[in-house]
Amino acid sequence: MKRRMLLVGGSGQLGTELQRQAQDGWDILAPGRELLDMAAPNSLAGVVAEAKPDLVVNASAFHVVDLCENRFADALAINAVAVSALAKACEATRARFVTVSTDYAFDGAAKVPYRETDPANPIQCYGISKVAGERAALAAHPEGAFVIRSCGLYGLAPSRQKAGNFVLNRLADARSRDVVEIGSDLRCTPTSAADLAAATLALLASEAPAGLYHLTNTGSCDWASFTAEIYRLAGSATRVVPVDREGRYAPARRPAYSVLDGGLAAGFGVRLRPWQEALSEYLLTASR
Repeated sequence: MKRRMLLVGGSGQLGTELQRQAQDGWDILAPGRELLDMAAPNSLAGVVAEAKPDLVVNASAFHVVDLCENRFADALAINAVAVSALAKACEATRARFVTVSTDYAFDGAAKVPYRETDPANPIQCYGISKVAGERAALAAHPEGAFVIRSCGLYGLAPSRQKAGNFVLNRLADARSRDVVEIGSDLRCTPTSAADLAAATLALLASEAPAGLYHLTNTGSCDWASFTAEIYRLAGSATRVVPVDREGRYAPARRPAYSVLDGGLAAGFGVRLRPWQEALSEYLLTASR
């Protein structure tokens, strides 16, 4: 008998991959916004109680970083209040809960990859709302909540909020431009949604206890270097001009360094491959 997963954000980049990869082992319920609306937190407990899931995965978010600066109340409602409501509902029904968070939990002052034990210090409204959601989930369901921080997701299902994803948008640029200027001042680890889905399912299948985990592809790069690798792998002649913007990305500040250390999950056998390998496979798959 299959276990039941209630998936929030099933049509997004990560949600699409979770549905594809988990379909053999899980009975997946992925209701649309008309049935499960994260902007209406008071309705969520009833949805969870009716679904009777063994696992709830929240792969949704209000994640347009600059928009969060002007719509902080909406960001808090979706990224924190609704997450808290889901965690409480899971605790009441003894379901496990997974919610996905962000490398923007950190201020970027570090020089080495951030560990889960490093103090969060977000520097923009988006990060503040996500850290609030992290803490709410872990406080509401300490025995069954998994908070997974990741970074720069790109998948085969375009992000509706962001009108695509970074990889697809840079490929679109290459079709009409000979030269593109891309920031070189932010270092992180862009991560394949397919790899994050696989790692999330592997973590849940392992003996890892509930808690906070970092899951990204390994290695790091700035966005200009990432773009150059996209064009190299795609065989594009478009030239990338790196631009040091010194962190000035109005209206929201970005952390200059937000590489995440995945050692905790690796201790339970969950390791993601280098970002270059993940990107190469993604481009091959996307071109078919």
